[in-house]
Amino acid sequence: WTYTADNTQAAIQQLGAGDTITDSFTAVSSDGSDSQLVTVTIHGTNDSAVIGGVSTDDVTEDNGADGIVAGNLTADGLLTITDVDAGEANFTTQAATAGSNGYGTFTLAADGSWTY
Repeated sequence: WTYTADNTQAAIQQLGAGDTITDSFTAVSSDGSDSQLVTVTIHGTNDSAVIGGVSTDDVTEDNGADGIVAGNLTADGLLTITDVDAGEANFTTQAATAGSNGYGTFTLAADGSWTY
């Protein structure tokens, strides 16, 4: 026998790593004298999340000449996230994470809003 799962089904796609669902059918002999229940277990995997939204912004060093008080320069934006795995479309909050060159800090909220 052959079983082919329809991988476009939402019930299958939303399975995360370690999650399972089962599907079963009854195989019957050609003369109807016997039957056997066949069960297939479908295992989920951790599908990758897709992050979008505003991921770049600019800040301009200020010399005070235009009336802006010197101090911290800020940028902000809002990221979006989608994940077909149920309950996994979330951000991990990050508080005051140093940038790769140490020029400033990055903060990310659970809702995807960020500041630099």
